[in-house]
Amino acid sequence: MANILLLNPFPAGFDSTQTTLTANGSIQLYGNAVAAGEPINWASLIDGIGYNEVNFRGNGVHGQNTAQTTGFAVAAGTATVTAANNFSPGQVVTFAGNAGTLSALFNGLSFTILTATASQFTFTTTLTGTTTSGDVGVAYTGKAVIPPVPSYGAALLATVTAISAAGTTLTVTAANAYLPGAQVQVAVATGTLGPKLAGVNLTVLASTSTAFTALMPSALTGSTGTGTASGVNPPEPYSVKFWSELASGYVYEYSSTTGVLFVAQVPAAGSLTNAAPLSALAAAAYPAGVLGDVIKYEAKFCKG
Repeated sequence: MANILLLNPFPAGFDSTQTTLTANGSIQLYGNAVAAGEPINWASLIDGIGYNEVNFRGNGVHGQNTAQTTGFAVAAGTATVTAANNFSPGQVVTFAGNAGTLSALFNGLSFTILTATASQFTFTTTLTGTTTSGDVGVAYTGKAVIPPVPSYGAALLATVTAISAAGTTLTVTAANAYLPGAQVQVAVATGTLGPKLAGVNLTVLASTSTAFTALMPSALTGSTGTGTASGVNPPEPYSVKFWSELASGYVYEYSSTTGVLFVAQVPAAGSLTNAAPLSALAAAAYPAGVLGDVIKYEAKFCKG
């Protein structure tokens, strides 16, 4: 369950009129599919073109801004990452979404590439761990872009009835209307963890009508709590389209109600009936046809 939302490089990424801002780009999926949909945070955009994409000018050059990582190894202070890529020595890459024993240590960290071939790249590091293979994450070189539209809307309040922490994920049980990317603070909390969250700004990763998740602040400990929460949702587009640029056969559908993207396919043969709807992917590793797809989007935001 993870993604990088790319924005076409200047000047093609944003198209602005008096009332509407249109964002154009692609999304890089990695990790595992989730039956509840892939949360999309429209406040978190990275400039660039994914590895499988043709340059947006149409000159046939593949993008350089992302690479799917499939293996990590460290020896004598040098990390070797297995990944089909177009990176170059001297570029700075940042890692996200890796779940292996070794590869997860690199998430959120940036490194300068020493050497690069079409199938791997290297950099120096002081991190060590068990060699990992088979997990899919992402390395990217793009920079964050903040959509030039207001984060409008009143503060949304919620009553917190439970707080739990598992690894790097904080789960807050509360009836809420938060969208992915919402900025939330928990206040007047009780329990072993709740009071420590007071004044801490949390970014919502995913939410349902009864709970939301966020990254667990690394310095905090504890696992229980109650109280209140207050947050503001990020800008949400009023019109969104996702489609496969490679005609992969998968269908990408976005729900503005929950802020999630669904990957749909033809149901399994045993469940086919007349006029059966497409089925969302089950919770499992994304199939190769999705990981290698070029998934484009067009999102329109209200400027006023």
